[in-house]
Amino acid sequence: MPKLIAVIGFLVMSAGLDLLWQSRWDIRYWLEALAKVFRAMLEREKPPQIFPPKEASAKRRRAVQVLLGMGFAFVLGPILLAVSLTLMLYSNS
Repeated sequence: MPKLIAVIGFLVMSAGLDLLWQSRWDIRYWLEALAKVFRAMLEREKPPQIFPPKEASAKRRRAVQVLLGMGFAFVLGPILLAVSLTLMLYSNS
């Protein structure tokens, strides 16, 4: 059972990394927008218009894909691997 949970955890992490890879351009867009906000805050200026008009923002509809990818790759997958490791160590004691 613990080995099966480890395999599932690895597959979930792989799926999360694949989702993140598919949405790498959206991640770059959001990081650039975040950098613009912080730069404006440090210069104590009025923040520039970061988010483009509706036509351009229609292309940026992958926020859910990014969040799912991060959740799978950095939260759910490692939790499953930790549970599997804990079960392996607990059953051998």
